[in-house]
Amino acid sequence: MATPTSTKDAAGNDLSAVEIPLGGAIILVEYKEANKITAEAMAETVKDVELPEDYTADNYLGLIKQDAAFQDSRDADDATEFFQAGYSIPGEPTLSTAFTVAENNRHLRRITLGEPDANGVYKVDDIIQPDKWCAYQEEALKGGRVRRRAGVVQITGNEPEQSERGQVKGSALTATWVADPLYEQHRYYESIYDPTVAASTPG
Repeated sequence: MATPTSTKDAAGNDLSAVEIPLGGAIILVEYKEANKITAEAMAETVKDVELPEDYTADNYLGLIKQDAAFQDSRDADDATEFFQAGYSIPGEPTLSTAFTVAENNRHLRRITLGEPDANGVYKVDDIIQPDKWCAYQEEALKGGRVRRRAGVVQITGNEPEQSERGQVKGSALTATWVADPLYEQHRYYESIYDPTVAASTPG
């Protein structure tokens, strides 16, 4: 693979590397082997990721509020410290992505409330469910780059927003990435499609 021409200035700064999000989406589908997305399918030189057939429009969580889009976080157990100063092992991490969904579609209700009965009525005991989901997330960045993530998540938080007359009411969800055998016990795969890298790749 050829190395792209550097776009850094004399001070070592690169405006083309600044992340300016333009939009994005997340899709959750049934947890099963057939819904795994391979590293090859989402390689940094691949413009359009070929997704398994379950990744249909009906399984997107829909519109996400502009002021509450993807917010990544990391939490962890305490680090293991050693008697010799300067040595430690980081604690086991929890990686999650929070976002507020503006739509209240059937797929979101299935994820948060569970399955409805034959009358379409949800008999609610909680507003999060224990299910695992195969997830695929994309975030378009200025300059033609696209961040992609694929992995397994559980919805571990759901905070419905207050109803305000005439305002969009959303559900603030927290998706926790789960270390899973489908992804070799990693929490997720991530790549950034970069058109300049793809253009410099032979073939």
